[in-house]
Formats: sequence, C-alpha cells, structure tokens
Amino acid sequence: MPSPSRRGASQVADTPKSRIQPDGEPTAPESAGQPYTVVARRYRPQRFEEVVGQDHVVRALRNAIRMNRIAQAYLFCGTRGVGKTTMARIFAKCLNCVKGPTDEPCQVCDICQSIALGQDVDVIEIDGASNNGVEQVRELRQNAGLRPSRSRFKVYYIDEVHMLSTGAFNALLKTLEEPPPHVKFFFATTEANKIPDTVLSRCQRYDLAGIAPQLIATTLGEICEHEGVKADPEALHVVARRAAGSLRDAESLLDRLLASGSERLTVEVVQGLLGTASDERLLDLLEALADHDAAGALRLLDQASDQGVQPSEVLGGLLDFLRDAMVLALGADSILLAVTPRQKPRLEKFIEHFPIDSILTALQILDQHRTRLRGSLHGRLLVEMALVRVARLEDLESLDALIDRLAMIEAGRPSSHRADASVAKKKGLAAETDGRQPVGSSAPAPAGGPKEPERDGRSTPVEPVVAAEAPANPGGPPPAVGAVAAGPLDFEAVRRSWSNALARVPATLRWRLTQVEPLHLQPPDSLIVGPRSGAAGIEAVCTADALEAIGQALGRILHHPTVVRLQPASGSEAAAAVGDANEGRRGDILATDPLVQKVVEMFEARAVQLDFDDSDAGSSA
Repeated sequence: MPSPSRRGASQVADTPKSRIQPDGEPTAPESAGQPYTVVARRYRPQRFEEVVGQDHVVRALRNAIRMNRIAQAYLFCGTRGVGKTTMARIFAKCLNCVKGPTDEPCQVCDICQSIALGQDVDVIEIDGASNNGVEQVRELRQNAGLRPSRSRFKVYYIDEVHMLSTGAFNALLKTLEEPPPHVKFFFATTEANKIPDTVLSRCQRYDLAGIAPQLIATTLGEICEHEGVKADPEALHVVARRAAGSLRDAESLLDRLLASGSERLTVEVVQGLLGTASDERLLDLLEALADHDAAGALRLLDQASDQGVQPSEVLGGLLDFLRDAMVLALGADSILLAVTPRQKPRLEKFIEHFPIDSILTALQILDQHRTRLRGSLHGRLLVEMALVRVARLEDLESLDALIDRLAMIEAGRPSSHRADASVAKKKGLAAETDGRQPVGSSAPAPAGGPKEPERDGRSTPVEPVVAAEAPANPGGPPPAVGAVAAGPLDFEAVRRSWSNALARVPATLRWRLTQVEPLHLQPPDSLIVGPRSGAAGIEAVCTADALEAIGQALGRILHHPTVVRLQPASGSEAAAAVGDANEGRRGDILATDPLVQKVVEMFEARAVQLDFDDSDAGSSA
C-alpha cells in the first residue's frame, strides 16, 4: 500500500517516558530544546490499567489474551476521544511485545516504544478517509501475505473505517474472513451504522462508552498535579462537563487553560477562558423560567453575551441543568451530571415550581432550537425565542391523567389523584367551575352540593338542597347522603341544580336536553320542561330516555325522586315544529354520519354535543 498515513509519524519526541509512572513519581519535564507535545498525546494511556472509563472492553481483551482466543479482526466503536486508537495500540503492544502475547507489555522493548509512537513497521496505521479506494485495499491484500519484519503479528489499524467505499469493503471481505495467521485487523469508527453487515459479521465489535464527567475531572486533577498547577475541583468539573464524555477534548481544553499562565485554575478563570455561562447564571435563568418571567430571562442572556458567552453555550448549559432537574424530579439523584452538591438545593426549589411535564416540554423546545442553531445566522434570536417559549409555558399536566380524571368525574366517582389538591394549593391556583367538576380538583362536587352558575367570571358554592331547601325536620341535622328527602320538590332548587344534573347525564343524551329548560313543578313530584326560546321540533329531539336520565340525575342531587315530563308545543310553536320536522332528527343523522364518525375515530373522542348552524338548512354543524 503506498505509504499509508500514519498517526504521529513525525512525533519522535513523544515517548512513554513522559507518562506518569505506575508508582506515581513524575518523570523529568521536557527540555527547552524539544518541541512541545500537547497534553492529550503526552498523557495517552500506555497500559490497560491507565485506560479511563472502558473497563468492560479492557476486561474482554485481557481475557482473550490470557485464554489465547484472539480473533482475526476487532472493531472499536465510539465517539471521539474515548480511547479507540489508544485501545488498538495497547492491544498491538500486548500481541507483539517481546514478552508476549501478554496483557501487561513491558513498555521498554523497542517494539513497545515504536508502537506507542505509531512508528512500528509491523503495526500499520491507515487513515480510512484518505485511503478509501479499491486500489489501496488491493495493495493491502498483497502486502498482508508478507511475513512481519520483526514482530509476531502484522497489525493493520484502519481509523474511520466507515469512510471506505463500497468497492473497498467488498475487496476486503475475503481477506478479512480468512487472513493469513500472522495478520490481525483493528478497525475504529465513530459511525458503525455505515459499515456493511458483511464486515460487521467478520469482526468482534466493542463499543466504547462516553466517559463520565467525574472520571474525566479526576484524570484532569492528576495531570494538573503532575504539571505543578493548582486547580479547584469545581473548575475541573466545568471542563469535564464541557468535554461531553470525550477525554481527549477535556485534555485539549486543559492544555488551553495551562497555556494561559494562570497560577490557579478557578471556576471564574475556566469560565472566562472557555466562554461558558456560569452555573449561578444558569440557575438564575431556570428560576426566571419557572416564574414565567420572559423579560428577566432575556436580561440574563444579554448579560451573558456582554461577558463573551455565546448564546449556544447558554442553551447547552440550560439543557444540562434541565436534564438534571428531570432526573432529580424523578428521584434518581444519584446520576446527576451537571449540578454540584452545593447547587442541588436551588435545583430542588426550581422543581417545586416547575412540574415534570413542563420540564420535559422545555427540554424538547430547547433541543429543537439548538438543532436549528447549526448554520443559522441568527443564533441569538433563536435562543431568545426558545427562552420566551419556555417562560410562557403553563404548568403542564399529563394528558392521560386529565382524561382519567374527566372520565371519573363524568361517572360520578371521586378522582384517584389525591395529590392534586395539595399541588394546586402549593401553586396558589384557584379552580373555576360552571357547575361541573373542575379539571384541577381531586374529587367531583359532592352529591348534595351543586354549584351556582358563573357570575362575573366566578362561581359560588350552593348549600346542599336537602339541608337548605327541603329539610325533613327543621332545626335538625340534614339527612345522610343518598337518603330520600321528605316533602315536595322546590322549584328554585331544581333550577339551580339543572346544569349540574346535565353534567351527569351520558354524553349521548346530553345534547338532547340542552334544547329544554325547567318550566314549573306539577305535584307531587313531576318537573315540567319545555323548549328553550327558538327551539323547534322539540318532541322529536327530547326523547323519553333523555327525560328519564335527567330525572335520575336530579334525584341523586336533590335526594328526591323526580319525574321529568315534556310540555308539548302549541300554537305557533306547533306550526314551527311542522315546518321543521326534520330538524329534530338531524342530530340522530349527524351522530351516525361517516364524517362525524371519522372525526371521533381520529381524535379518539366521543360526541358530547352537536351545535347546528341555523343559517344552513342542510347538515352543517
């Protein structure tokens, strides 16, 4: 293969002697005459024991060496900076060390040192992005037949293997499945989904996970100690969080901080040099969002921008904190990533004012706007839009919970959500009602306590009819719930209870009863109802089963058996009923209309009420 690109081919100065030794004693620093080697290369792990956060892969590779079960091809998958190349080099040293195969290479022989530099003639590192054609793979197959120059195995390491063309993959298949006994293939990729299944089936795949922020911070602390730089743990935690699971990114950020010449790395120094928003400002932003203070959130964003913080960094920090808020609200506080123990009380206070459903919605909004930031020329505007949308969120509640409670209320059963009353009290919310059970309450209106109709936007409770209107024994205690009250019905009590009774009637019959209203009482226990003003053809609409249903509902509320009778239309009303004979049946027609049924099926609902447009004599509703 024509001179494949090898990583670090000119990095002669980067030797394993620059590593921290196993006994913890640092070696002498590089002299002034040598070129500077960046932290990420100088502190690259050289043994399996030094690999951070990939214990599951290390254990598997070690056992393979000890049990002599070494496969012909290995695939290391994972995001950038998690140790794919490092793992391949250490594994190659284990196979080719003069004391090998061993899971503890000596690190002092010429082969180990050459592999650590990426310069060994028998460990060939290839960049898959620039050597991705069929011709390069054909040359690789020809060279694979040659014996290694001095080592036990000839190792081909192809980085970013997913960049190979389809023809190159096909040309490699036969050699990959049955290579010569002295050849091993190591592949690395960040996008395993782009590799053909025919290649995946011929490799042993190992997925390297993102490294936890705590492990990254600990590793950075050891490097700072070796470099003779003092660093606050919280400052290193900020760097680790910014690295997003990549140890190499964290080491590159630390290299930038060390080059600043600061005597001590504090949180303020780190945030100023990296351009990240301070944790306190992020918590202030969360509190402004919880208080629905959009103006305050925009002012905090403007202050961050004045200090050189990019709006995208503010958005990313908010996502990290909201993620921890979601975890904390669900009781899994052991897996917090961004919040420190000192900041945890403020986040708990935020959760008290921002329910979990609002947190989930806010996460979706911010994530969508963060995706839109890529390539946008109006980044700050997008971030401001996201903050305003989150600040304008109402206190959300699960739709399933609302549907369950509405079903219970309609059935006349108490709701099972006992905690809703305390939540409403905590938030200072006042539920409004129009005679029906409010959605935010935890139980339906008591059977003896119907509500007054709304007056000036408010609703006032009415005393139980059985106690205030028709007491069985004046001056004595009211009858128990469910008992039948003695004495005649009271018409005023019936009128006040009418809307509450309608709410208890099945939805399929309720729309029929909206066309009538109470007229008067007919002794001893009959209620006469008649058409509302403008209603015509009421005899065809208000059927016997509807009258029976409203009578039963009134009986449960008033604790008195009630028979509801319809007063037939007369005079001009009868003439109107003749002219509109089909009007009353139109509801039945619409209830079975295919369009209505399609709407019901689409929204998983049921028809509660049908309102007709009188201007259209057809079937518009």
